[in-house]
Amino acid sequence: MFSNMPKDNSRLYLKLLLRKSLLALAAVEKNAALDLFAGKGELARRIYLDFRELHLVEKDPQQFSRLEAGFAGHAAARTWKMDNRKFLREKLPGLSGLDLVDFDAYGSPNLQIQWFFAHFQVKKPLLVFATDGGILSQIRGGGFAPDLYLAGGLAGPASFDPEKAGARASGYERIIYRNYERLIRGFWDELAKRHNFRIELFKLIEKKGGQVTYYGAIIEPR
Repeated sequence: MFSNMPKDNSRLYLKLLLRKSLLALAAVEKNAALDLFAGKGELARRIYLDFRELHLVEKDPQQFSRLEAGFAGHAAARTWKMDNRKFLREKLPGLSGLDLVDFDAYGSPNLQIQWFFAHFQVKKPLLVFATDGGILSQIRGGGFAPDLYLAGGLAGPASFDPEKAGARASGYERIIYRNYERLIRGFWDELAKRHNFRIELFKLIEKKGGQVTYYGAIIEPR
């Protein structure tokens, strides 16, 4: 179920390599894709334009302006200027036909991943991509939030506060660093149990030094 891909030090190259390799398997249809950390649309412009629907979510005003301008001529693309957690609560339930979701986060995407599955039921094959920079955030002085890697923690997605959780263990933790891949895989195993899906394929790449992890998964309903 799990496999590793070769390591490389090029951020964009790794992201594109991972996404193109899994899309090439043709394991999902190309009806609808959702990019929850769209930024200015760097990834979506390169690999998601052949989806019949493309939903791009970005809350930063400057990034959104560039995103909106870049996709102005694409009828299939819809841009959403809003926080991705608000989108997950209010808009995701209406997107039942999703075939792909992308969590290209700056830090850990796990809060948004938890919220996604709290509002979305896997009824057909779904391709998931994520960028996890949790280790890099710790190196820069951020706190490690254990609940983010427990598939919902004790509070659940509706009331979970990552800032409060992060206060429990702050700074750069070497034990966490050495076992980060295991944390990610355990997180997804727990999600699969809680939300009744199975992981058909999981590919993971670490940027040089292990500070950022890129991964993709093909999941299906049980």
